[in-house]
Amino acid sequence: MSAHGVAALPRNYELFYEALSGRLPQLSRELGALGHNPLQDSLDALGLKHHLVSHASLAADRARAEAQEALADMASKLKLALVQKQAFKAELDHFAGRLEADPVAGLTGVADEAARLREAAGRLMNEESALQYLLENGARRFVELEGDLSESGRSLTRDPATGLPNRLALSAKLDSILETERIDQPVALLLVSVEGLRAMAEHHGGTVAAKALARLSALFRKSIKKNDFVARVGQQDFAFVCRDVSAENAEAIARRLLQSVKAMKVTLPGRVHTVETLSLAAGITVAQPASNSADLLIQAELALSAAQDGAGILRYSAALGRDRGKIYGQNAA
Repeated sequence: MSAHGVAALPRNYELFYEALSGRLPQLSRELGALGHNPLQDSLDALGLKHHLVSHASLAADRARAEAQEALADMASKLKLALVQKQAFKAELDHFAGRLEADPVAGLTGVADEAARLREAAGRLMNEESALQYLLENGARRFVELEGDLSESGRSLTRDPATGLPNRLALSAKLDSILETERIDQPVALLLVSVEGLRAMAEHHGGTVAAKALARLSALFRKSIKKNDFVARVGQQDFAFVCRDVSAENAEAIARRLLQSVKAMKVTLPGRVHTVETLSLAAGITVAQPASNSADLLIQAELALSAAQDGAGILRYSAALGRDRGKIYGQNAA
C-alpha cells in the first residue's frame, strides 16, 4: 500500500484485503482500474459502493453531513420565504391603509399601489415554489439517505462474499430466540465446516473458491425452513439455527447437508473433465431452558472440533466439554 501512496488507514487495509482475497471480483477489477497512487476519495467510493464493514461509519458520517447541509439549506429558504411574506404583508397593509385614508383616491394612485402589491405577490409565489421544490427534493434525498444508512447497518451483520448473515448476526439471532421468545420447542445450533474449501483457494485461486462458496451459500439457503437461519461465521464455517427440532432431527439435517456437499462438483477452469469435491464436519448442540448464545456457540465449537478429528458429525455432550475444554472458533467472516 505504501508503495502506491495509499494511507495506512484501517478501512484501506480491509479494502485491499477484500480485493486481493478474490471474494469480491468486481471490487478487485475496480481497484485495479484506479492505477497507481489512487485518491483516497476514490478508494472510499469503492468501499462505500461494496458496503464494506470498515466503511459503515464513513457512510454514516457522510449521510449525517449531507442531511445537516440539506436542513441548513431548508432553514435558509424558510427564512427567505418568511421575509417575502412579511414584505407582502407590509405592501398589503400599506394598500389597505391608503384606501382607508382616502376612499376616493384617484385611479392612477390605486393602480400604482395595486401594481406594487402584484409584484410583491409574485415574489412571494416564486419563493414559495422554490421552497416547495426544495422540500420535495429534500424529502426524496432523506429517503435515499435512510436507505444508505440501512444498507451500511446491514453490512455490519452480513458476510460480503456470500450475502449471508455473519457471526455478529448469528449471536443476535440466538439472543433474540433465547432471551425474548419462549422456547416451547427445542432449538438446535449446527456449526459446520466445509472441508477442502480453504485448500481449493490455496491451490486453484480465489476465483474458483468464490464460485464454490456461492454454490454452497445457495445450497445452504435452500436447505433450511422458513423460520430457520443460516450464517457464514468463518472462512469455511457456517452455522444453522433450526427451530422445533430434536437432537436426532438435527443430526439428520447435518447428514443431509453432508451428502449435498459431497455431491457438489466444482469444475476447475480450463480442465472440463477435472472436478474437485468437498466434505463437511458438523458439531451440534440443542438449547436448554437456561442456555445463552455464548454457551451454545462454545458447545457447538467443541463438538465441531471433535468432529473434525474424525467423527464427521458429533452432538455436544457434557463429557465432551469436560474432556476437551473451551475451544473458540475463528472470527466472523
